[in-house]
Parts: sequence; structure tokens; C-alpha cells
Amino acid sequence: MHKVNNILEEIEICPLCGNSNQCCNSKNSSSKKCWCTEETFPNAIFDLVPPEQRRKTCICKSCLEKYKLEGAR
Repeated sequence: MHKVNNILEEIEICPLCGNSNQCCNSKNSSSKKCWCTEETFPNAIFDLVPPEQRRKTCICKSCLEKYKLEGAR
């Protein structure tokens, strides 16, 4: 059970900032639809995710917005 808890904790953490990603798949979410389904993620943002975390956890909305603002400059 400890390993399962660790995995759940890992998917709840943004790989870029370490804060909660508010993922709909997290154990604390009652939402059926994740916020990210309404967003567009630039492909280059995924290059910032450490390789061992790619496709294992979600980037948070704050990091996405920050990336979009900084990328627009």
C-alpha cells in the first residue's frame, strides 16, 4: 500500500514547480474532467519535464500560464 500512496502523491505534483497540479486523476479530486482538457500545451513545454517524469504526471496550470507568458516575449 505504501508504494501505491507514493505513486498517487507523485502524480499530484507538477514536475516543473513541485506544487499540486490539480490533476483530475488525483486522489483528492472529485471532478470527472481535468482543467487541462480545455488548455493548449505548447510542445516545447514538455522538454522542460525531466525524462523520468514524462507521461507520468501533469504540468500545473500555473506553470503552463507562466510558460505561455514568457514564451510570448
